[in-house]
Amino acid sequence: MKPRKKILTAALAFSVIAAGVVTYNQSDYVNAEKSAQQQQQKEARITNIDVLNTMTLQVTFNKPLAAEDVNPSNLENIKKHFSFNHDLSIVNVPQLKIGAKSTYIVPVTMQKEGIPYTLSYKGERTKKFKGSDKKINIRDTRQVTDDTFEIESFREDGVTDYANIIEAYRSNRGEQSFELDRQNRDENGIQYEIISSLRDRVITVKGDNGDTFTANYVPFTQGADMRQAPKFRLPAGETFYPGVTYTVTSEWADVKNATFKAADFEPLNIQSANAIDNKSLEITLNADPGMELFAGRSLQLKAEDGSTVDAQYRFSSRKGAVGIFDVKGTLTSGETYTIVPLTDWAEAYNVTFTAK
Repeated sequence: MKPRKKILTAALAFSVIAAGVVTYNQSDYVNAEKSAQQQQQKEARITNIDVLNTMTLQVTFNKPLAAEDVNPSNLENIKKHFSFNHDLSIVNVPQLKIGAKSTYIVPVTMQKEGIPYTLSYKGERTKKFKGSDKKINIRDTRQVTDDTFEIESFREDGVTDYANIIEAYRSNRGEQSFELDRQNRDENGIQYEIISSLRDRVITVKGDNGDTFTANYVPFTQGADMRQAPKFRLPAGETFYPGVTYTVTSEWADVKNATFKAADFEPLNIQSANAIDNKSLEITLNADPGMELFAGRSLQLKAEDGSTVDAQYRFSSRKGAVGIFDVKGTLTSGETYTIVPLTDWAEAYNVTFTAK
């Protein structure tokens, strides 16, 4: 019987191989399982969630997140790493707090008070937190152009923009940067409210004439010029009516001085333009506006033959009265272009430049 058993075993092995079935021995299985466990252990896991306000979470992980998982250019992929229930989602990348090893400011869409939310990161363990409708205290609002206004908060009121407390902006913020502990208290024990990224945020503006507008945040203005004064802009083509009193309301901010009477603002005056290369140019105003008023603005560059190309302001490039605009296309070397501001944000009287 023994020889017959060996023959049957060999035949069975041959038939399995012939059928294309792949088999693993025990050591192969164990090694594969260990490899999967090691890969799983490489992923960061959430250890704690603090709800700071209706649009901001403070999330602590068991270790720092990988560089590619906090890179703004990877935002759309990073959004997929954060799995919430109840349609909550992140709106910008997590930002590591100054002095922290793995605690991040995470901006999210608006929470609802008392809702039991859950969050998991890259499919790892799920953590629970309760939604909040807590708003941020803002002191003032004011009009800054015929279609733009700002809201301003102050550190002396116990409010800080996240740009002041994160590692990514530390080197550029100078004395504005400072460290907060886990409870967001400074070295003197003062507790701060934190304004997280305002990307995609909106504010409602109502006029006493019955007009109601939804104003959009102007990117890269919330920490500009070392002020906590983000700008918001009316929909394209809309302007404030001089003499009308407007009131600002928001899902995420309580504005103490929430009204302003609209005035008639003069457009910015473009004094000169100079080509940097065939993809960008430098615009100089007749005076430093003292704040970031270039943001979100565009120009049309008109060649002598009548052809045109548009240029968009390069965010955060303003130095005093000078700002850089990037061309949506390519300038023709030696061609003379005339500056034509798109919409009425600026005036340019026969301002020309020659492309390099």
